[in-house]
Amino acid sequence: MGQNEDTNYRQMSLLWVVVLAGLAFTFFATRESVRLSELQAATDFSRNAEQYSGRIKGKLVAGMAAAEDIYSYYKDSEGVSRDTFTRLINANSNLNANRQFVALVYALTEENSVGFFDSIQDIYQGEYRVKEPDNSDVADTNSRKFPLLYIRAGEESYRSRLEGLNIGGLKLLNSFLELALNSQEPSAIFLPAFPELDQGASGQILMANPINSKGGNQGLIVQLVDFQGLLNSVVDDLTFSTGTLQLRAQSSWENGQHEIAYSPPNGEITASHIAPYGQSFALGVANWQLQVTPVLGAFPVDYTSAAITASVCLLLTGLFFFIVWSQLRRARRVADIVNRRTRALKEAHDELEEHYKLLQNLNKDVEESRRSAELANRAKSEFLATMSHELRTPLNAILGFSQLLGEQALGPIGDKRYVEYSKDIHSSGSHLLSLINDILDLAKLEAGKINIEKNAISTRLLAERVVTLLIQQAAAKNIELSAEFDDNMPDNILGDELRLRQILINLCSNAIKFTQEGSVTARMFAKPFKNGRLGWVLEVQDTGIGIPEEKQATLFDRFTQVDAALSRRHGGVGLGLAICRELIDRMEGTITVRSTVNVGTAIRVHLPLEEASIKDLDDEMMI
Repeated sequence: MGQNEDTNYRQMSLLWVVVLAGLAFTFFATRESVRLSELQAATDFSRNAEQYSGRIKGKLVAGMAAAEDIYSYYKDSEGVSRDTFTRLINANSNLNANRQFVALVYALTEENSVGFFDSIQDIYQGEYRVKEPDNSDVADTNSRKFPLLYIRAGEESYRSRLEGLNIGGLKLLNSFLELALNSQEPSAIFLPAFPELDQGASGQILMANPINSKGGNQGLIVQLVDFQGLLNSVVDDLTFSTGTLQLRAQSSWENGQHEIAYSPPNGEITASHIAPYGQSFALGVANWQLQVTPVLGAFPVDYTSAAITASVCLLLTGLFFFIVWSQLRRARRVADIVNRRTRALKEAHDELEEHYKLLQNLNKDVEESRRSAELANRAKSEFLATMSHELRTPLNAILGFSQLLGEQALGPIGDKRYVEYSKDIHSSGSHLLSLINDILDLAKLEAGKINIEKNAISTRLLAERVVTLLIQQAAAKNIELSAEFDDNMPDNILGDELRLRQILINLCSNAIKFTQEGSVTARMFAKPFKNGRLGWVLEVQDTGIGIPEEKQATLFDRFTQVDAALSRRHGGVGLGLAICRELIDRMEGTITVRSTVNVGTAIRVHLPLEEASIKDLDDEMMI
């Protein structure tokens, strides 16, 4: 019971781990998806803000570049009339768009002011005088004056008010003009409060391009640009709405770091997830900063992917939870089944233990029976060996005396029938002796008392002796008995001559016995085994009655005859081939049969080949 409770606790812990891990993964994946969505919105804003501020800077730089073209012309021709200056301004559209006026300014000191007024008398009809601005923050009296000359403005009244106005009379503006002249760089700033110039409007840009006359006088080409109009021209070139952006622009220069800021009133609330975009650059002696911020809702974050991510993660968490829960339920069912089967196995084990005890008792009985059988088999073998020996002694006497009577060696016998009887007695005794020898050999094989020797033997002499022994038996049936030797068969090999002769005699005598006409041939040739080991073949082929295919499998079994009728006719109990197979197995060889009914039979013995050396032959001769 305690083990089941522990298992249930672990399973519930695993379920909680799956749920918590899934929720944690969902949280982090969703948060990352939200971050990427916000990053995409911020990227879109940055791209638009960069394009917006870049166009503003380009417009400012283009305006100052247009003034540089006029200065180039001025350098080539010293005398420029007001009409010529007006035509130059009209010819350059970059000096007309969003400009309040374009004018020429000379820097006047006490030394060059007399010559300046003398030179412009021919240009202006009537009195030309320098006008000081009405402003409390005026420049020092020792400062250079910068009166407007050659003014190109939209309205005639506005131009007449500006002619001769000393724009250097304002302290902040005087410092800017002096810095521009000293640096000789085109510069631009937000115009400080200057009612005579800006007419009370805020957000005006003053551009100043320094020039030097051939006479050594310094001056500037100044432009007053409406920043709102410049922004409107920038918007016309953009592919997005500037209503989505807020702009804060400021310029600063030395002597007080005066700053003018411009922020169009199109909403003050910005999106919290997008940081403002800022760009800093220099226009001559002035440092400019443009800060663009997005209006709330202008660059919305698309949370669709985050919602999809959260949904997929929750779905996967639920799926994993279901899978784990299903597996745990299945594990519980399996555990129940295992427990039931364990109990069943325990019961079966107890039952098996009882059977095992019974089997042990039976094994003891079987072991005692086996020992009794071995003793009986040993007694049988000893009995067979003893009886075979005891039977052969009187049988040899019977064979000897029957042969003497049949040959009438001691004199003629009165009745010829006694001669025939003696021959029958000799034939029957020979057959009985053959059976006794087979039984004795079989008993020795079962008792393991037959050892296979290895001596040097002559294969040709072995075959010739067997042929000589059986030639009369073959001639009695008018059968040709012969031996053949292949060229690759060695003349001398190592083997057991007695057992080889016994095998060859059994095979040849069986072939003669079951052959009515034709021939019996014993062949010897070398043939290696399939594993590459050297070997030789002893084959006996006849032209006898043959063996049916279904009988060939039992041909080498003990006490087995192919046909009982043939056995009664030719004799034998079926031990010859069985003994041959036992001997061949002891020699590590094989025996096979190939036969066709009414055509003939070939029995092949395949044995390991070991050629006899000269030393082996000498040792054999010494024996």
